Amino acid sequence: MEYLITQNKLSNLIFDYLDMKLNGVEKRKGVSTDIIFIFPNETCGMLGWNKSKFLYVHQELTDEIKNMFGLESRDALDVIGRYVEDRYNLEVKDTCVMLRHSFAFVENTYNLEVKNTDVAFAL
Repeated sequence: MEYLITQNKLSNLIFDYLDMKLNGVEKRKGVSTDIIFIFPNETCGMLGWNKSKFLYVHQELTDEIKNMFGLESRDALDVIGRYVEDRYNLEVKDTCVMLRHSFAFVENTYNLEVKNTDVAFAL
């Protein structure tokens, strides 16, 4: 049996899923991004955001949204970007997929000024 669902309702479902998935995530200063979204006691975050309004999304999260909701990679990134705008009041101009070992997801525990030299892997 097939069901038709509006894009708005699909976005709401994905937002609800991300609320559960990212429950407890904290915003912190990142090494190569201005903000990372990281769980307590973790060494790497799931999202990284720069003042240039660029959002880096961990590949695992992108794949999860893509596969669970039957979206293309670009659509999954777009909805995650809208989620960050809505839930964290941060403007997102563009998004890209990053691998977990990227410095974009590492907390700046030493409060050092680090220049952004990462290369993004966009799909």
